[in-house]
Order: sequence, then structure tokens, then C-alpha cells
Amino acid sequence: MADVVKPIFTTLATIIPATLIYVIGQILTRFVLEPIQDQARTVGRIAFCLLAYADLSPETHKTDRLEEASRALRELAAQLRASRRVIPGYHFFAFLRCVISREVLLESSAMLIHWSNSIYHGETQPYRQRLAELLKVPGLDCVAPPCVRPLSDEDDLTDDDRSISAMLSRDVTRLAA
Repeated sequence: MADVVKPIFTTLATIIPATLIYVIGQILTRFVLEPIQDQARTVGRIAFCLLAYADLSPETHKTDRLEEASRALRELAAQLRASRRVIPGYHFFAFLRCVISREVLLESSAMLIHWSNSIYHGETQPYRQRLAELLKVPGLDCVAPPCVRPLSDEDDLTDDDRSISAMLSRDVTRLAA
């Protein structure tokens, strides 16, 4: 009888802890890590919008495009605010800087809503600028381009006194050599 009981206890002593570790891992993944990743994806979508909707203006774009952008921005604001409620222990993770702080989250959401409202008037730059600063996601027109000097005249891509065809012919002769 002892020969039968010992292997059963050994098997149970292996299976039960392994099952508990698996279940705890799944709980942490589903309820903690995935919501944190969803918030990061939302910030990524905001970064996309900073670039994709930067040139929208009522004078140059159709109303349908403006409505689409406005709706997308409001959805992002709602997703950003909802992420705070979905992540358990939000203050703890904000302290660890795994998620956006509550203040930055609320102000970013407000900037998205203001940007959404101002799309129809064309004055979106201050909201986009502030949003890019808050989320540390610079847009193309939100940050001044770096002042980079070319290493030589051959690397200069500006159209000054040389024509493009002259530069292309010089490159062809250089490649042929």
C-alpha cells in the first residue's frame, strides 16, 4: 500500500504547484500585463494621430475626413481614460513608471478632446504640441527639426545653384568609376 501512495503524493506534489503557478501567471497576464500593454498601444495610436492628422485643416480637407479624425481622437481620449480603470493597482504601477501618471493621463485625454473640437476651426497646433510633450511623443511639426550640417557639399540635398540633373550625372559617373 505504501508503494502505491508514495508515487501518488509525489505526482500530486508536482502537479498542484505547477497548476497554481500557471493559473497565477495567467491571472497576472490577463489582468495586469495586457491592460498595461493596451495603454501603451493607445499611446502608440496617439503618436500615429499626431503625424497622420497634423495637416488637417477645414480649408483643405473635406468634412468627412475632419469628422473621421475628430471621432478617432475622441475614441483615443476615451480609451486612455478607460485604461486607468482597467489596470489594477494603477497608482503602484504609475509610481514604478510602468504606466502614465494619473495627471498626465487626464491632461492628455483633455488635449485629445480639445484637439478633436478644434479640428473644425484649424487651431490644433497648441493641443498637439502639449499632447506630444505630455506623452513624450514628438510629431513631425511639433518639434523643431535638428540643425544638421552636411558633412560635405556632396551630401547637401538642397537645391541651391546646382541643378538636380547635374547632381544625378555626377552620381552616375561616380558609380561607373
